[in-house]
Amino acid sequence: MIELPAIPLTGPVAVTVTVLVLTSIGVLAAVGARRTGLRRRTLWAVGAGVGLAALSWLVIEHLWRPFPDSLPFRIYAAGAVAFFVIGCLVLQKGRRLLLVVPSVLGLVATAAVVNQIYQSYPTLRSLDPTPVSVEMSYAEFRDRTVAPQINGHDAAALVTLPLEATESEFTHRDAIAWIPPAYFSDPDLELPVIVLLAGNPGSPDQWFNAGGAGDTLADYQARHDGVSPIVISVDGTGSFGANPLCIDSDRGQVQTWLAVDVPAGIREKLRVDPDQSRWTIGGLSYGGTCSLQVLVNHPDSYGTFLNYSGQAELGTGDHRETVDDYFGGSELSFIRANPADQLAEAIREGSTAYTGIAGRFVAGKGDHEAIGDLEFMQRITSDAGMQTEFLTVDGSHDYKTWRNAFRETLDFAAQRGGLNR
Repeated sequence: MIELPAIPLTGPVAVTVTVLVLTSIGVLAAVGARRTGLRRRTLWAVGAGVGLAALSWLVIEHLWRPFPDSLPFRIYAAGAVAFFVIGCLVLQKGRRLLLVVPSVLGLVATAAVVNQIYQSYPTLRSLDPTPVSVEMSYAEFRDRTVAPQINGHDAAALVTLPLEATESEFTHRDAIAWIPPAYFSDPDLELPVIVLLAGNPGSPDQWFNAGGAGDTLADYQARHDGVSPIVISVDGTGSFGANPLCIDSDRGQVQTWLAVDVPAGIREKLRVDPDQSRWTIGGLSYGGTCSLQVLVNHPDSYGTFLNYSGQAELGTGDHRETVDDYFGGSELSFIRANPADQLAEAIREGSTAYTGIAGRFVAGKGDHEAIGDLEFMQRITSDAGMQTEFLTVDGSHDYKTWRNAFRETLDFAAQRGGLNR
């Protein structure tokens, strides 16, 4: 028997429920229209839903192109349902009470479709998870001398960490830092750092929400006497929907921010292992691509990378548009920024710049595009002198994959940071 908090919100059960909900919407809308004479307005709402969803597809996929990957078609279908519900509420004047049930069901179904695609909330419990850390501001953290507690036991601090963009002047959101209990109990302990990047769209807090990093870290520190790496999720885009392509450009000096300002700010505000060759940078999707970019361009900034579901080539889907929009139409400028091309040049020249760097490439078993891209990147990074491996985990291009990937590679990153016990 499944306990209520463990009821899955993804998978076959969730899909079946969503189909039943959508069927119910259609039946209720049809009955309501027949009984109240609102058939014409309902048809207008259907047309508005489909039209606005199509317009969204045109803008996002062909005009704006804010994301590295195309959004799944199901997102736009779910959007059509949401627009339909809103249209019904707007058009059915004076009789909106009749549409309360189908409207609520429509919004629930839309959210369920999106969750099924991105696997952000796997169970009911994940909607209101059991706390594994204590959130606090940097000022509160700075004044603490003992670890925070949860139910009488030492717990990690989850700190909102402001970092200065001294060299890059990159406009960014505050970082989120996981500080394990051992940081407080052993004042001489200098822990290695893992810097994590979200995807696009994304925000730093996603790694500790949908990304489940806190649960994985709590399990790790429970097995290691309160010790774990310090894990800091930082902003790699500047805003939720921005895509600066993780390069230094007029859209933001992202490379300098991640390679120079972020490490300097961490060393200034936290007691950490000063040897950055023991540090790791990693991320999901855009963040995975970006983590490797940083190391290819700045091999002394970190010693290890974690690339989850990244791309083999920089871009927003279309190569020509990427070159035109981000590199002023210069193919040479693109080649100089693209990690695969830079690594190929290092191989031709026999460069030893990447000796000593190690990394893991991880893709979901259902993400065939990422599998091909990362298998290629694993081979070329290995040929360039890095110590790299590729593996797959359950999932697709979604948070199920990224939760599994972080859990599979945390021990590796910790050992690279010198935590061998």
